[in-house]
Amino acid sequence: MSSLWDELIHELGTVRALSAAALEARSESSRVALITLLDAETAEISAILDQILRDARQRAEAQQSSAA
Repeated sequence: MSSLWDELIHELGTVRALSAAALEARSESSRVALITLLDAETAEISAILDQILRDARQRAEAQQSSAA
């Protein structure tokens, strides 16, 4: 689980850097390329969050069944 959080933090940092670069981009083509990368990074973040939620649900279910 910790590695997922580490990966999430890394992806969020990447999004911040890409966002800043997109704001400073001098050409439209550079801006479009950076926004395309942002889209891919946000998809990665979504996948990581989905995995974190699945893991949390599985842990909660395991705790409930062991407590019963």
